[in-house]
Amino acid sequence: MTNLVIVESPTKAKTLTKILDNTKVLSTKGHFLELNDKWLTSEQREEGWPVQGVDHNFNPDWKYKSGTSSIIKDIKSAAKKADKIFIATDPDREGEGIGYHVQELLLESGVPEKKIKRSTFHEITEIAVKKSMENAESINMPMVDAFIARRILDRIAGFIVSKKLNSFLRLSPLSAGRVQSPTLKLVTDREDEINAFVPEEFWNISASFYAKSKKFDAQLFKIPGISEKDFKINNSNEASEIENKIKTVKFSIESRKVTKRSSKPSAPYTTSTLQQDSSNRLSMSPSKTMSIAQELFEGVDGQEGLITYMRTDSPTLSNEAMKDIQKNIINSYGKNYFEKRIYSAKVANAQEAHEAIRPTSISRTPDSMKNALNENQFKLYQLIWNRTVASQMPNSITEKTTLITSSSKNEDGFKFKSEADKLVFDGYKKLIKSNEKYFELPDLNENEKVELVDLEKEQKFTRGPGRYSQASLIKKMEEIGIGRPSTYASTISLLTNRTYVFNINRAVWGSPLGYAVSNSLNFYFLNNFMDFNFTKKMEDDLDKISNGQLNRQKFTKDFYESLLDPVEKMVKDSNEKDWDPYDRKALGNFLGLTTEMLPYNLIPTTILCSKEKPAINIRTGEEFTENDPPLEVATEEEIIRETDKNNGDFLMRAIRNKKDGKYFLASKIGENSIYADISAWAGRGRKREYALDKLKESINDLS
Repeated sequence: MTNLVIVESPTKAKTLTKILDNTKVLSTKGHFLELNDKWLTSEQREEGWPVQGVDHNFNPDWKYKSGTSSIIKDIKSAAKKADKIFIATDPDREGEGIGYHVQELLLESGVPEKKIKRSTFHEITEIAVKKSMENAESINMPMVDAFIARRILDRIAGFIVSKKLNSFLRLSPLSAGRVQSPTLKLVTDREDEINAFVPEEFWNISASFYAKSKKFDAQLFKIPGISEKDFKINNSNEASEIENKIKTVKFSIESRKVTKRSSKPSAPYTTSTLQQDSSNRLSMSPSKTMSIAQELFEGVDGQEGLITYMRTDSPTLSNEAMKDIQKNIINSYGKNYFEKRIYSAKVANAQEAHEAIRPTSISRTPDSMKNALNENQFKLYQLIWNRTVASQMPNSITEKTTLITSSSKNEDGFKFKSEADKLVFDGYKKLIKSNEKYFELPDLNENEKVELVDLEKEQKFTRGPGRYSQASLIKKMEEIGIGRPSTYASTISLLTNRTYVFNINRAVWGSPLGYAVSNSLNFYFLNNFMDFNFTKKMEDDLDKISNGQLNRQKFTKDFYESLLDPVEKMVKDSNEKDWDPYDRKALGNFLGLTTEMLPYNLIPTTILCSKEKPAINIRTGEEFTENDPPLEVATEEEIIRETDKNNGDFLMRAIRNKKDGKYFLASKIGENSIYADISAWAGRGRKREYALDKLKESINDLS
């Protein structure tokens, strides 16, 4: 008996070939069908097709992707010779969609339906794969409907809104999307919060005390006449006055308190938490994390897959996995390091997969796999292995000591606080190392005298909200329901590639272009896909379609119709408002934006170009260096002031290349054009230094 197994990945096919006997394994190499993007015919328009690839009944119009003819031919040929055919694409919506297309292809070529089975497994091991084939069922059509609905949603939003956005901003190419656009709004909303924040000055006073041959540090938290709640040092004069008073009094220990705190391990990884932790601990981007996880899932060098499927929002572990973990912990660390824990999904309608991301075999320790993996594969595998095993270990226990040092036992004294943590039992921290620092305070009791040996006052300012990191942005997307595990990484990559955001020093900056796109879409679609609640409801509805609780066609039709009024208004405004792309005020006034918020390719950047210096930072008046922060758009006043000051030398403009959509900086000196890489504007370090060197070379060539 000859079996045929069809998967979507060549690497996965290679691994399965080694696992399965008397079986031919073929790969579709991903999607071999895509929505048609040909211009609608007059007949299709008359029928009411809303957009290319979607008919009047909101059904998909598929076409074969270019370069897939040989793949299709091989599948058809092998299917005719096979006794049984197993569709073994990934166990999620995308995988189900590809599997459905494979099934349709086989049925159209005359393969009997009874020969075709759907096999799903969450780990590529011999046991899991063979068990799945023994229990193979049929294609999950509700999941296919959800896959089709998502593709149609993205096509409608992407094609219709993007086209109107291009016309509105007089720019091309621009893009909008039901996931990318609200994600961009998260970034630009945070920029608004940062810009609106006004820092407030305050001062801290710290002290060093001496007792029993030991010195310890403490922080002032209360002064006479003011409650702890209302305590704040507002300025230098207040700090100096308090400092002088403290020097005149004696101190003793008011109280010593010892408390125990416990910390529990985190759940095994989901897609979101893996991307976050990998970013924080390994400095890997979400897209890189998913790429390496894919390699580990599919197997390295044709060997069994090392981890379970990496697109999941469930933290649960199988009973078999938990037994293996228990055995490993007891054998390696002892019984007191094992604690059985059950985890459940916190995300509503978790549906991507049925288990957390975990090693397929706990016996494959990171050390045993080190020589078989490259550096990045090893780091990620170690992260996953440690997190999985640690999830079944007991809490760590910390002993916290708090000393209150006071000039008086009553409320009128100067009071200082000292805190120190001591690790009593490491528990899960045996595997999950933290940056916590443990130390002990002197063994001092109530009423013991201490000597003040040093005082230090320090000016501080309240800190506003920070920019998202890629990790915290993903966490926020998951929290409010934007996208799914499979889309987090690709969404951030898309925004970056479109230069709507810049990823600089692990922070996500909204670019002026991203600002303009976000605000334009927000102006017209605030009650549609730019509304986070609306977006979350769409994701929830897709889950309902997956579960057979909602009609796909009605859902997609409702979304399309919800776009009609705001799109019509956007088109009307675009046609009636005859602004020039370089007329900042006309567009800004209409959108309610300040000049600083407008697209950087519409207005000059804060870089001046001269023959003496490659680039002058308008904000500082000094030469723009590799360590300057990323520049924002110049205000009108800054432009006038600095151009006058620098004898009318020329402002660099950010320009979009029509051929590839990439950006560069450009200026003119006489008849000559000067160009620089956009990284001179957005980046830091060596990349910016290189760009500035090139700019300097081009200026010198003109001299």
